[in-house]
Amino acid sequence: MKHKIFFLLRILISAILIVILLYIMRGKYDQILGALKSTRGLILMAAFLLFMVAVLVSSVRLKLIINAQEIPATLLEAVSLSFIGYFFNNFLPTTIGGDVVKAYYLSKKSKEKIGAYTSVFVDRFLGLLTMIFMAFVAMIFAQNKISNPMVKQVIYTITIVALVAVLLVTNKNFARRFSALLVLFRPIEEKVKEAYNVVHRYRKHNILLLQSIATSIISQLFFFFTIGVIALSIGCRIPIRDLLLLVPIIGVISLLPSINGLGLREGSTVVFFGPIIGKEQAFAVSILWLVILLMTSVVGGVIYGFSPQFKIKLEEIK
Repeated sequence: MKHKIFFLLRILISAILIVILLYIMRGKYDQILGALKSTRGLILMAAFLLFMVAVLVSSVRLKLIINAQEIPATLLEAVSLSFIGYFFNNFLPTTIGGDVVKAYYLSKKSKEKIGAYTSVFVDRFLGLLTMIFMAFVAMIFAQNKISNPMVKQVIYTITIVALVAVLLVTNKNFARRFSALLVLFRPIEEKVKEAYNVVHRYRKHNILLLQSIATSIISQLFFFFTIGVIALSIGCRIPIRDLLLLVPIIGVISLLPSINGLGLREGSTVVFFGPIIGKEQAFAVSILWLVILLMTSVVGGVIYGFSPQFKIKLEEIK
C-alpha cells in the first residue's frame, strides 16, 4: 500500500509541476514549437551519442567500485546495468530508482548483499560529488561573470551538503555526532550500521577512488557537453562555463521525488538556462533532453528484454 501511495504521489508531483510550467509558458507555445521544428536531426543524434559515451564511461566507474567489493562483474555487465537503470528510472522513485535494480541484481552475485547495495550507493555518491565539486570549481573561476546570485547560493549550499556527506562517510568520529538520527532507521538500524562500515572501507582503496573520480570527471564532461549540443541542435549556444555551473544544479533538483525527474528537470532548465538562451529555447532544450533520456531508456529496455540473467520481478525489490 505504501508503494502505491508513494507512486501516486510522484505522479501528482510531476503532473503539478508540468501543469505549472505549461501555465507559465502560455502564449509562447508557437515559439517553443518553432524551436523544436528547427531541430537539426544530425546534431541531436550527436548529442545522443555523446550521452551514450557518458553512460559507457560511468559504467567503468561502476565496475571499479563493484569489483572492490569482490563481486564478479564484467564491464559488459556494468554497461548493461547502467542502461537498464535508465529503463527502470521510469518506474521507480526519482532519477535514482534504477540504482535499486542494479543493487538487487548484484546482490544475487554476492554473498554479502549489503556490499552489493553499498557499491551502487558509492557509485552514485561519487558521481554526484564529482558533479557538485566541478560546479564549485567553475564558480570559483567565474565569480565575476555570474549574474544570477541564486546560482552562487545554490552551489554553495549543495557544496556544503556534499562536504558534510563526505565527512559523514569518511570520518567515524564526525558521524558519531549524528548517531541519534539512527532512531529514524530503527527497524533496519543494524543494516544501516553494517552498510556504513562497508562504505567506510572504501577509504582503503585510494587508487581505486582516484580512478573512479577520474572516470567520473570524464563522464560528467560528456554529459555536460550533451546538453550543450542539444542546445546547438536548435541554434543556441550555451557557454561551457554555464554548463559546468548549471547542469549540476538541475541534476541535484531532479533527484527530488517525481517520475524520473519529470517536471523538476524541465522547470529548472527553464529557470536556469532561460536567462541565457531564452525561456522558449530553454523549454525546447528540456524537451529534447527528455527525448534523449527516453531513447536511452529504450536501449536499456531492449538490453533487459534480451538478457534473461537480468530478469527480476518489480515486487521483489519494493
